[in-house]
Amino acid sequence: MAMFIYSPLAFVIWIPLAGMAVFGGARLFMIFTAVIFTCFTVMTWRTVLHRLLFARLVFPLTAFLAVLMWGMVYSSEPGLVISSSIALFSMLVLVLGSLPAVIWLYRKWRNSARQQAHAYDALAMAAVHVVDVIHGERHRWHHGKQVRRWCELLENFAVEATVCLSLKDRVDPADTGLRRELREEALRVAEAIRLHKRVLVTANCTEDVDGVVESLVRGIDALVREDRSALLANAPDLPSTANRLRVAGARLLPGAVVIGSAFALPLVPGIPPSVEESARWMLALVGASMILSSSPEAVGTVRDVLGKVLPFK
Repeated sequence: MAMFIYSPLAFVIWIPLAGMAVFGGARLFMIFTAVIFTCFTVMTWRTVLHRLLFARLVFPLTAFLAVLMWGMVYSSEPGLVISSSIALFSMLVLVLGSLPAVIWLYRKWRNSARQQAHAYDALAMAAVHVVDVIHGERHRWHHGKQVRRWCELLENFAVEATVCLSLKDRVDPADTGLRRELREEALRVAEAIRLHKRVLVTANCTEDVDGVVESLVRGIDALVREDRSALLANAPDLPSTANRLRVAGARLLPGAVVIGSAFALPLVPGIPPSVEESARWMLALVGASMILSSSPEAVGTVRDVLGKVLPFK
C-alpha cells in the first residue's frame, strides 16, 4: 500500500480526486470520503478475527466513521461549486477509469504471484518471521512488553493461518461442505498456534521460549512439505457449533440491545432534543464496546447514561 501511495501510479487516483475536491465543492468530496470509509469497512473485516484489542477496534471504528460521514453528507448543504462539469468529469474518470484500472492491475499481480507459489508459501514465510523474532529475543523473556509483542506476532500468525489454510481459492463457493471442513481444520491449527501464547506468558526461563521456537519450526517443516496431517496432529478440537453459537449470542445480544435502545430514544417522551442526540451516540458506542470487550464496566456506563436522560430517574 505504501509503495502504491508514493509511486507514479498513484497519480491516476490523486489527480481526479483533487479535481473533485477543488471544483466540486465540499459536499461532493464528503460523498467520496464516505464511500472510501465504507470500502475500508468492508476491507477491514478480517480484524475481527484477531484477539487483540486494537485490531478489534479497527472494524467498528471504520464503520462508525463511515456512518458519521454519510450522516454529514445527508445533513450538509450543497455549498459552493466552482465547476460542476469538471467535478463530474473527474468523478467519472475516477470511478470508471482509475479505480477499475488499479484494481485490475492489483488482481493481475496477485494472481501471478499465486501461480508462482505453493499454497502454504506465504504462511511459511510468516512463520519464519515469527520464529526469527522470538528466537533472537528469547533472552528477554522476563520483559512484559517483549512477551506481549511475541503474543501479538503469534496472534497475527494464527489469523493468517485461518485464512491461508481455508484454501478458499481452490474450492467452489457452492461446495459448502468442503469449505466448512477446511475452515474448521484451519481454525484448529490457529488454536494450536495460540496455545503457545500461554507458554510465553508463563515462561520462567529461556528453555520455555526455546520450546515454543522448536514447535514453530516443526510447523514450518510441515508447511514446506504441505503436510496438512502433521499440522493437525496436535491441534485441539473445536467446540461444537451449538456451543459457539451460544457463546456468540451471549456476547452479541447485550450490545445489540443497547445499540437498539439508542435508536428507540425518540420514542421515549420527556427527553430534550439536545440531550437525545448525544445520548444516542453514547449508547451506540457503549453497545459496540460491550460487543468487543464484554466488560462489566460498560453496564455501569449504560446505567449512568440512562439515568441522565430518562425522565423517571
